Amino acid sequence: MSHNLLLRLRLQRGMTQEELSEQSGISVRTIRNFERGSIQHPRRSSVDMLLSILDPDLKQRLWSSSVPASCPPADIMAERLRLANPGAGSWRGGRSPRTSLFGRDAEVDRLADLVTTHQMMVLTGPGGVGKSRVAQAVAERASHWFPAGVAVAELGRVPADRYADADRVLDCALAAVAAPLGDGARSGDDRLLLILDNTEHVARTMTSAVQRLLAERPGLHVLITSRRPPILPGAGIWELAPLAEEAAVELLLDRTRTSCPTLDLAADRPAAVELVRRLDGLPRLVEFAAHRLRLVPLTALLADSRWLNLPGWADGAVLPHQRTPEASLCWSLDLLDERHRSLLVRLAARCRPDDPFSSCDLEAEDELGGHAQELLADLAEASLLLVDRGRRYEFRLLHHVQAILAEAPGGWAATQEPLVSAA
Repeated sequence: MSHNLLLRLRLQRGMTQEELSEQSGISVRTIRNFERGSIQHPRRSSVDMLLSILDPDLKQRLWSSSVPASCPPADIMAERLRLANPGAGSWRGGRSPRTSLFGRDAEVDRLADLVTTHQMMVLTGPGGVGKSRVAQAVAERASHWFPAGVAVAELGRVPADRYADADRVLDCALAAVAAPLGDGARSGDDRLLLILDNTEHVARTMTSAVQRLLAERPGLHVLITSRRPPILPGAGIWELAPLAEEAAVELLLDRTRTSCPTLDLAADRPAAVELVRRLDGLPRLVEFAAHRLRLVPLTALLADSRWLNLPGWADGAVLPHQRTPEASLCWSLDLLDERHRSLLVRLAARCRPDDPFSSCDLEAEDELGGHAQELLADLAEASLLLVDRGRRYEFRLLHHVQAILAEAPGGWAATQEPLVSAA
């Protein structure tokens, strides 16, 4: 059974995987594999049992549909499902390369549920954590719930809130949305998923833009990616965490095999573990490292963190701030005021990434003026600090942020040219 079809039918019935399993007699594991697309050639008995619960009418149409005689026997069931239930709407706008995801299956499953039940969802996390790629995977998994299709609007080149007039920024943002969104029907019955990608620099504008879009299109669902969540009352927020160690290492090995098939890092797994730890398990940084491993040995990368400042990918399709780790950090810092930049540079000079600290550790510093909690919260909201939410909230530096800032002059963060253009 088509994984998107099963997911859509289950969500329409308001059932959990466990409830569907109990009523159909199909195991939760099998249902989960159906929804992930792991089962390409389902058994007729399994399809019948699931459709008996989810959509008996579709089950009847399934066996009345005519399958071409040329269809391979293994594909007959999939073809019947396709004919009995046409697929999702169209996909408009950009699409990330369809590379494999590691360690994200559970999150993509959960987010696919959330984007159908929440009209507004925000996917946030540090630069390079994979927000755009995960958002598009979520859209693919939930696409059959949106008959009007999926639209992707890239806002990374829209002028920043702080560099242009508010009305002008809003006009630019809506113009960037207009092309992929199109002039389709605006009825509440026409559900469409809109991904607003790379929006941290227009967080204030997003509040007005989303409200206007939802007023015009009642059937619209919005998934926003941003290092800093916009203020949208009622929106769900999902923090995308760095990859776990095992998934990050598997990503490194996979991307290294792709970029240099003759290089085998399997024997150097302890060194690979240490490298992905220093890269905070951030997929984009791991991919940078895999690219550099074509020319620089793994031991050399571990011995000298200055490789973080080397050029990344000269890909014109990628936004300028996504091409190197330093450019990515500069993009985030450029959205802060001088107090936040100064505090982050001082933290990088004196704190180790693995050592947590709290606002209490900083309150005695006169230059903070009693605003330590506020400043740390702002840095965490901008995805520049990780938060450990225990009885007392503690913060940790990202390894690559500390490595880049610690080697830079004291005024580095304040003297960089802005990457968020006012043009």
